[in-house]
Amino acid sequence: MVIDLTTLPSDRVPVAADIPSAAVDVPADDFAVVGGAHFEGDVERGSGETYHLRGQLTAQLSLPCARCAEPFDLPVDVPVDLRFVPATAEKASSRPSPSSSDDDDDDDGRQMAEDDPSIVLYDEPRIDLAQVAREQFYLAVPMKPLCRPDCQGLCPHCGTNRNTGTCTCENQWEDPRLAG
Repeated sequence: MVIDLTTLPSDRVPVAADIPSAAVDVPADDFAVVGGAHFEGDVERGSGETYHLRGQLTAQLSLPCARCAEPFDLPVDVPVDLRFVPATAEKASSRPSPSSSDDDDDDDGRQMAEDDPSIVLYDEPRIDLAQVAREQFYLAVPMKPLCRPDCQGLCPHCGTNRNTGTCTCENQWEDPRLAG
C-alpha cells in the first residue's frame, strides 16, 4: 500500500493496511513473510513537507535457525515511528553557510539525518508501507535466530540434527599442536 502525502485530507490520518507477503519482496534465503503483514497507525503532517508515521506492524516471519538450519516461525510485533523529510530540503540544509567553518558539523542537517535512523528522506511525496515493513522486519530479525533457546544444532562431523536424533561421533577435541 502506498500513501500519497499530497492528498491527505487532514493533518492526521489513521492508516490500517494489510501488506501482502509478495509486496515485501525479500530474498528467500533471508526470511519469508507468512500470510502477509498488518500495519495499524496514523500519518501526521508536520511543519513544511515533513510527515510523521506512527503505528504498530505485526507479522509472522519464517526463517532458518542459525544452529540447526531448520525453518521456524518468528512472530514480529514492532512499533513504527518514522519522520519523512523531503530530500531536497535536506540537501539545502546540508550546504554549509558562508559564515560557518569547515569543521563545524553540529549544524549540518545531513550529518544529523545520517545519525538518526528515524528520519527517512523521500524524493516523491508518498510512503510505501511495503518498503517500511521490509526495513522493520530486517531490524526485528535477531542476529542469530534460534528455533528455541536450547537448540543443540548440527553435529560437525556427520551433520545429524541433534534436536531430533543422536549420533555416535566422538566430540572430543585434541590440540594438534600438542600431538607427538
